This record gives sequence, C-alpha cells and structure tokens, in this order.
Amino acid sequence: MRDELVDVTRRALKLRAENTTDLADAERLEPAAHYTDPDRFARERELVLAAPQLVGYSSELPEPGTYAVKDVMGTPVLLTRAKDGKVRAFHNICRHRQAPIATGCGAAQRLACPYHSWTYDLTGQVVGVPGDEGFTPQRSTETRLPELPAEDYAGFLWVSLDASRELDVAAHLGELGPQLAAWDFGAWHPVGEKRLDAHINWKLALDTFAENYHFATVHSTTFATVAHSNCTVFDSFGRHHRLVFPLRAIDEIVDVPESDWAPLDRVVVIYAIYPNIVLSVTAVNGEIFRVYPGTAAGESTTYHQNAWRFPLDSDDARASAEAVFDYAHHTVRDEDYALAARLQANLETGLSPHLVFGRNEPGLQHRHAVITHALGEPQP
Repeated sequence: MRDELVDVTRRALKLRAENTTDLADAERLEPAAHYTDPDRFARERELVLAAPQLVGYSSELPEPGTYAVKDVMGTPVLLTRAKDGKVRAFHNICRHRQAPIATGCGAAQRLACPYHSWTYDLTGQVVGVPGDEGFTPQRSTETRLPELPAEDYAGFLWVSLDASRELDVAAHLGELGPQLAAWDFGAWHPVGEKRLDAHINWKLALDTFAENYHFATVHSTTFATVAHSNCTVFDSFGRHHRLVFPLRAIDEIVDVPESDWAPLDRVVVIYAIYPNIVLSVTAVNGEIFRVYPGTAAGESTTYHQNAWRFPLDSDDARASAEAVFDYAHHTVRDEDYALAARLQANLETGLSPHLVFGRNEPGLQHRHAVITHALGEPQP
C-alpha cells in the first residue's frame, strides 16, 4: 500500500506544480431528468437493491458472540458472528409478531425479542418460546430467522438483500478488492454511525463526494483550509473509482526524498464503490457514507460511519475521534447537503435541461456513466 500511496502523492505533486488536475476527455451533459424522473428513479432503486450491500466495518463484529443491526433501504438486517466465527445476516424480525429482535450492537450468545421474549441464538435458530404450549409445533423452516447471504471481505461486512442471489464480493470489487483489503480496515476501531435524511436525489448526494472543485467556495472555512481545491488524482477500477485530494501540507514535501514521505499526511483518498458507497481515508480515520435512494426521486438517506485507525482506549482518544466525526458530519450536512437541497429544488422546476460535468470532474462523469450503462441506456 505504501508504494501505491507514494505513486499517487507523486502524481498529486505534479498536478500541483502544473496548476491543473486530472481531466476527462470532454465535458458531459447530464440530463436534469436523471435526478427527478420517477420512472428512472424506480429503475435506479432496483439497481441499488440488487447490488452487494456494504453495511459496515468487520470490526463491528469483532469476535464470536457479537451482533449489529442495520437498516438497508427499509430492510431491517441483523448481523451476527456466531461461535464458528462466521458472519451471518438475517431479517431483524421476530417469527412471532414481527417485533425487532435487537437494536444497536453488542455482545451476546442469545438475543431475546423485547415483545414476548422469543429467543434466538446467533445462527438464527429459535431456542426459547415462553408459554410454548400455546403454539402448534412449528415446521423446522419456521423456527429459524430468514437468512440473507453475508460475507466478511476486505475489512467490511457485506450482505445481499435477496436470499436467492449469490453474493460474490470479490467479483463485485474486481481489481479494487486487494487494494481495499490492504488497508486492513477490519482492524480499525468503530466510532459510531449517524443517519442523515435529505431532500436530494441519491446521486446528488453522491455527487458531493465526487470532486473537490467546490471546496474553495462551499467549504471555504472548513475543508478548503486544509485541502487544495480543483486538484484531483483520478483512477477507475471497472465500475468503481478512486480520487486523491492533495492537502495543503503536500506543498511542504516538494524537496523531501520520497523515502521520507508519510503520504497520508499529505493526501486524502476517496473511493467510490459502485453503486452507492463512498469511502474516505485519512491518516487517522476511515469514513463510510452509505447513500440510499429514498421513497421518491428527491429523497435520500445517508448512513455515515467512522472508524479510527488507533485504539480508542482512553477518554481523550475517544473524544478526539468523536470530534473528527462530528466535524465531518456537520460539514457534509450543513454545507454539502444544504446546498444540494437547493440544487434539487431547481432541478425539479424543469427549467434547465441538463447539468454540465466538466473535464475537471472525472469522478462525476465516471459515476454517472457507470449507472447509465447499468440501466442499459445510451450515454448522453
């Protein structure tokens, strides 16, 4: 991983010296209707539902006897790591009266529904029914929670929302998989998870992470104070891509030998994982943004998670990690998404037929080209 980081840092320094950025071959005119049309939105939603779902860090299930609960586009998911160490996923719905079995995350060998205490082990088996004389003996298929395909791969937890669909995360990630695994995210320390509901199309939410051209204006007092604007190293990995944003501190190593570089002190690495995941990596943390289509074209939900590279073994360490998490979340919410809501309102007027993605916005172009191709539509 160090060789890869040195290479992208070298490329970022060259772009800085030339006062430019990686460029696409041409501008792209994206139809405004792609953010508002209900029929296209419905097809996009099905596309996201069908994809492998990255739902968190492997370290959220750090050892056998742990569990975590997630919401994925309205599907309540219970993740467990049982005695055999295997990660499993189930619908978080009791077989009795459909109450949620668990909330949050924690350690337990058994989970009891809070309604009538039907109890399940971490393989999904019903192991206790109070007052069982009141129930007809159930068929074996009804004494287990419905299971979803799940994997622990490249430091992340993955599920398929379709029990009949094979989950092959290695194939999904392709050549990006080994690079993600090299970060060893599974050993990082979860800080928390925040939910952000916004009146913006899910792709408009993703767009905010796909370029740093906007830093100088939208983030003039926040991100722009530590990172350069309109300077990005871009690489695609099939349906996924990576952006590298140079920090202002990169200018300090122009004359420093590469052997002495600490690249992550000089750049931020942003991965776009098809179709709806953003992963941001810095010297101290890794952030996941799980962006989901809402119930209408102009609605979306983002789950923002943070993991800390270093142990959270003191109050000071925990406070530092939470401060960084809060800072990033408030900036995305109050600057990126607040402005994006105004864009969404303009898009919905239908007064302008398209948006312009510049040559200096290759991440935007790549993301939208991939989604358009996946929908079987011609490129604009």
